[in-house]
Amino acid sequence: MTNIKRWADLILLVQAFVTIWSFECLGMLGASNIIWFILLAAVILLYRFSSKYTAGLSTKTVPVTAVVFSGLYTFYNMSSITKQYDNLFFKVIVLFVVFTGLFILFYHGLKTVYKWYLSLNALELFRTQCTNDANGIKSKVFLISFVICMIFWMPGYLYEFPGIVTPDSINQIEQVLGLVPLSNHHPLMHTLLIGFCLRPIFAITGDLVTAIGFYTFVQMVLMALIVSYSINSLKLIGLKLRWVYLSLAFYVLIPFQWVYIVTVWKDVLFAGFIMLFVTTLIRVLLIDIEKIKITDLILHFIACVGTALFRSNGLYAFLLMIPLLCIWGFKAFRIRKRMIYTWGLSLAVILIIRFPAMSAFGVIQPDIIESLSIPIQLFCRVLVEDKDLGMEDTMMVNKVIDTTYIHELYAPDFADNMKELFRAGDIDYFEEHIFEYASLWIRTGLKYPSVYIDEYKNMTYGYWYPDNPAGEGTYTVADNDGVCNNGLGIERRWLLGGSCARLWQKIREIGTKLSTMLPLYGVLFCMGAAFFIECISIGVVLTQKQKGKILPLLLPFFAVCTVLIATPVAADFRYTYFLTMLLPIIVIYPAFTDYKLTE
Repeated sequence: MTNIKRWADLILLVQAFVTIWSFECLGMLGASNIIWFILLAAVILLYRFSSKYTAGLSTKTVPVTAVVFSGLYTFYNMSSITKQYDNLFFKVIVLFVVFTGLFILFYHGLKTVYKWYLSLNALELFRTQCTNDANGIKSKVFLISFVICMIFWMPGYLYEFPGIVTPDSINQIEQVLGLVPLSNHHPLMHTLLIGFCLRPIFAITGDLVTAIGFYTFVQMVLMALIVSYSINSLKLIGLKLRWVYLSLAFYVLIPFQWVYIVTVWKDVLFAGFIMLFVTTLIRVLLIDIEKIKITDLILHFIACVGTALFRSNGLYAFLLMIPLLCIWGFKAFRIRKRMIYTWGLSLAVILIIRFPAMSAFGVIQPDIIESLSIPIQLFCRVLVEDKDLGMEDTMMVNKVIDTTYIHELYAPDFADNMKELFRAGDIDYFEEHIFEYASLWIRTGLKYPSVYIDEYKNMTYGYWYPDNPAGEGTYTVADNDGVCNNGLGIERRWLLGGSCARLWQKIREIGTKLSTMLPLYGVLFCMGAAFFIECISIGVVLTQKQKGKILPLLLPFFAVCTVLIATPVAADFRYTYFLTMLLPIIVIYPAFTDYKLTE
């Protein structure tokens, strides 16, 4: 037994050493730093605790998730890790060390987290025991949450009045005013909602700024209602009141919430619809389905339609959900038929609006170039590096684009320049021969795979790398402000001024700045970290008995996947804002998936 313990301790020592070696390879500290001894001791103790705490836990999802996480982390840092070595052998060794060290770290960490959820420790921490008390409070949680949201968001609304208006917002307002044709480039349903709020107020007041301010207020109210419903859902499934209000604090105290809530963007309400989809489905799964109210079904229907029609990738994410939802529904059709009917009606409404209705009203659809951001960017990277394509393929390129200024226009993390280059060329010929050009892109990728892979990393890292990297790769969160230049006479009007405005601005500035200084708090501002947390929650639920309860987590996961397929920019926080909005739910939900509310 003593020998076994010695071998176990030796294995832990080796694992800990490889882990801190990987940290050194990542440039966290110099190899001569004495702090490594302290870190080595700390990591050994961490791994020893993990081994004891998780003894007997066997699940395939832990090593698989650890491989994915360590692979993504190594993939992003590959260039910086190997640039100091000329010898290929040393490059391979150092990459292996980094991957292995991170794998060991993620493996122990994930196994501990899984054990915490699966042993019901998380449920004991989160679930209230005072059911009688809770019943009296549940009816008040929604109203209290709504009032708190409005109180904390109102200063931002008054400070930014009529709202944060960007060029995208201006284009939609121009459509509402009939200055440009209706287009689905920015989701038509969002444009129509803006028009529904803007037109009557504009007709009454004749003031476009006031009309836009009314829309922003409506958006703020809708988001407050959705957040309150979500918070109330957490209380309904049995969450302790302290965690209920801590979850609410995430929506009212984090500075980027103050900014996005008053920004005239489709992404804000899109995040709200995904929240609504997730929380209504959680009510179905964790509460007796026969007790689900008709109002919850109506809200779920609205969430389905809104998710699919308020952003292009939302449609594809929802369509990916349909087969899985149907499989779950038809397994117990008698008791789940209302959900099947809701999804069927949602799909019918979505398809009718998206295709025949928009065609009948002459709504302009986005061109084919808009959905090809990633393929275009990968291919153009090859052209920028002056790689040899061969005479025939070069002639194909020259038929559709002029590459004279491609080196000046190309940006490694921004596809719009290359898309405009294609639009300026012979787009009709390109559309007529789209399959030939798809074949060209595939051939080129097989010929220069390393270029494609590196450029894909450049175009997507913000959504899957669990950090906001320093240097050129860094991205800002919630730095929007005011009204952009426009020809409509829309300008900012400060309804909050003087010392109150300066105080609010300073609080927002400090709260945002702290995200680059405070560990853990900064995670809330990181898209990749939210993606990792989402994957962990999915893994935890998959290890439990009732696999159907994975459904609420899949829609946001699919939505992120569709972003990774078609994003035009490497790291724009609003593109996965919906996932960040779900963080409290993502963390809490797995604790309740093996628990059924019976009251």
